[in-house]
Amino acid sequence: MAAIQRVKQFWYAIMSQLGPAEIEFVQKILSPQEQTLFFAMDRPTQTHCYRVAQTCLELIANQKNINQELLIKSALLHDIGKPANCITTLDKVFIVLLNALAPWIFKKILRSSRRGHFIQACKHHVNHAAQGAALAEKAHLPGPMVALIKNHHHPPRPEDPPELVLLRQADELN
Repeated sequence: MAAIQRVKQFWYAIMSQLGPAEIEFVQKILSPQEQTLFFAMDRPTQTHCYRVAQTCLELIANQKNINQELLIKSALLHDIGKPANCITTLDKVFIVLLNALAPWIFKKILRSSRRGHFIQACKHHVNHAAQGAALAEKAHLPGPMVALIKNHHHPPRPEDPPELVLLRQADELN
């Protein structure tokens, strides 16, 4: 990913917040149970998910055969596996830098049996899609939504549903 995109992500993480219009959008799209999952995420993750949902809406403007409700709900909830107050914005910065500049060190951290905050943040970051899918299943969300949450960081496959392809694209752009 381009450095400028990472700088934008960092800026959004520290400066953005959900205003009344954004909260109204979330409340209109998500059921009360789904809203509980959304609002359990920290503010930077909420705003990231909101931006991903907005980007999805832009990407589907001229597309057919897309389940818009499934896509937008999944976009709003795709990072529910990132527990609030577990991965700080500074952790995310270090994780991205470490993974890009010294992936062997990052992999060593992931294999570590130590329990320090940063080690746990790295592990949550890597496992957030599976953890989010488990939370979605526990909340009895529909199977296709669970699958989108679970697979949004998996490598693309030819049989991927179009909603997953769009979710990945929107997530990368944000």
